[in-house]
Amino acid sequence: MREGYAHAPDASHIMQLGVAYLWVKDYHAAWDHFQHAIQMHRHTVDLFYGMAGVAQWCMDEPDAAVKHWQSGLDAEYADGAGGIHLPLLLFIASILRPATFSRNEAEQLLKKRARDPRVKNWPGPLAKFVLTLLSEEALEEMSKEKAGREISPSRKWLIEFYKNVLELGRGNLKPERFKKQMERIVDTTQPEWLDEGNFLRLLWNEEFFIGRHEAFLT
Repeated sequence: MREGYAHAPDASHIMQLGVAYLWVKDYHAAWDHFQHAIQMHRHTVDLFYGMAGVAQWCMDEPDAAVKHWQSGLDAEYADGAGGIHLPLLLFIASILRPATFSRNEAEQLLKKRARDPRVKNWPGPLAKFVLTLLSEEALEEMSKEKAGREISPSRKWLIEFYKNVLELGRGNLKPERFKKQMERIVDTTQPEWLDEGNFLRLLWNEEFFIGRHEAFLT
């Protein structure tokens, strides 16, 4: 990963190396790497802010993580839904660490972005789901990458993650039970993650590392 990045420090290699640091729990290296990418890259990329914030979250610095996610909200390059994924991370923070960000503010930000017609693109349906503008059945239908196909394992994982976060936020899931749920879903020894493509697509989601951190938080 380091050799690939040194040879071609483009966005793809930046992500590959940074995610590798996160995977092996070298969070300080991940933070330094993504922070350097933010400073040196010609265009701002919301994924770099997202992953830098995740590194801070996993270092038990949620306030710093939230500030980083906020600073990436106006990045030049965002997801295909018009910049939904950083507001989703702020929504997660508002439930898992309520003192770091207002849930109402997170929901208002999501509502504003959900008015963009691009919200039909992934991960837009997740935003509409957490805002209760979309049923679970409709979410699953919109999560299919092509009509008639199954939902990809990484999208199934994200749906389950957000369902658990919502249940925790509603008080229907106790913190200890939420922790157990996170322990279960971050277990990458399950058959679907034996496929390298599925596994890598999972790791390119900040939510995976948040879930893993919460699962083993003491």
